[in-house]
Amino acid sequence: MTDEAVTDEKRLEFATQARQLLALFNEPFWGATREQTDEMHLADYCETLAKGRADLGLAEETAMHAVMGPSDIVYAFTGNTPNAGDRAKALVGFINTMPFLLDALEELIDLKRTYSARVTELITHNSEQLMENCAQRDVIRQQQAKIDWLLKQIPGVEAA
Repeated sequence: MTDEAVTDEKRLEFATQARQLLALFNEPFWGATREQTDEMHLADYCETLAKGRADLGLAEETAMHAVMGPSDIVYAFTGNTPNAGDRAKALVGFINTMPFLLDALEELIDLKRTYSARVTELITHNSEQLMENCAQRDVIRQQQAKIDWLLKQIPGVEAA
């Protein structure tokens, strides 16, 4: 199996997995709180956790899932619900593969430009060839007409 085939296989496998993981995000949207102190943010978050715990019937103790960075900086909390861990893993996977996806997108755009330019070049060349062929056929018809006329002028010879 060639490296290209393995790469394509991995790309397709990733796309399949990514589509499955996207199902974990039901109508997501970006949101932000008003500006407030850390204590006020924590109080709001405590209310959010309590509402989720009540709505989903969660146990008193649950794990909190997050997307994190160096020095344990929290980029995003995904919560304490049953799918929160998978959502955090999906986000991390999407973020880590974004450079590959952007490279692939740029490659496709470059290929499209290249192929588009080549197709235009081929169409132009073929059109020029067609026009040249039409002109040559006109010359051939004119020459054939002259030959036929000359043959008619010779006694005993029939034109083709």
